[in-house]
Amino acid sequence: MRRDVEARRRARPLEELQEAVSALPAIRPFTEAIGGEEISFVQRVKHVDGAVVPQSEHGEVAGLAGGIEIVTELAGQTRLSLLLTDMIVDGYQLYEARLAGAGGAVLIAAGFDEDGDELADLYALAGDLGLDVIVEVADEDEIERVLEELDPDSFLIRNRDPEGVLDLEHTYSLLEEVPAGKTVLSQGGVRERDQVEELERAGVDAVILGAWALAGDLPATLRTLRGDSR
Repeated sequence: MRRDVEARRRARPLEELQEAVSALPAIRPFTEAIGGEEISFVQRVKHVDGAVVPQSEHGEVAGLAGGIEIVTELAGQTRLSLLLTDMIVDGYQLYEARLAGAGGAVLIAAGFDEDGDELADLYALAGDLGLDVIVEVADEDEIERVLEELDPDSFLIRNRDPEGVLDLEHTYSLLEEVPAGKTVLSQGGVRERDQVEELERAGVDAVILGAWALAGDLPATLRTLRGDSR
């Protein structure tokens, strides 16, 4: 990842991105699209084809999530909020995200040294650029750490235990450590209405659906997950 970022930096210097970003109007933060009385759905996109945007908009998803190439392509096709999910290792990527049209970015707590300032620096930079930051956490220690260092407004919790096995109980145990009033997104393995209901009761605000949902009829899938029989 760092090697790729450096290659892009050589092709387009940071100063050029900074100048371009400074001329951009304010953008709607990603998490403003999440919330309400019912859980929201964010669609993860790995490949863009002609059906992605129409299905997503017709299904009334809260936003779309993907890597920088996906965000760049989608920004010209939809007004849905966009979330950058690439592993962020350098501030250059945050400038790229803002310029591409993202409204937010994920920072993965496990990717940063506990003794360093890199996570806090990137979090602050994202805020300066107007990007929402969603901090991904994997265990109680990471939650405690990021609350102490950053006190972020939004968290991403994957529904996997430390061995990578789907386990919603792992998610529920982590939710107990997240203070009330935070926005929480859940990702991984959610395909049934009863799972959505359990997550909603536990305090999850949005679910990130895998690319599998785009393989079929996304609006129909979303109706099922919402418990909408119409």
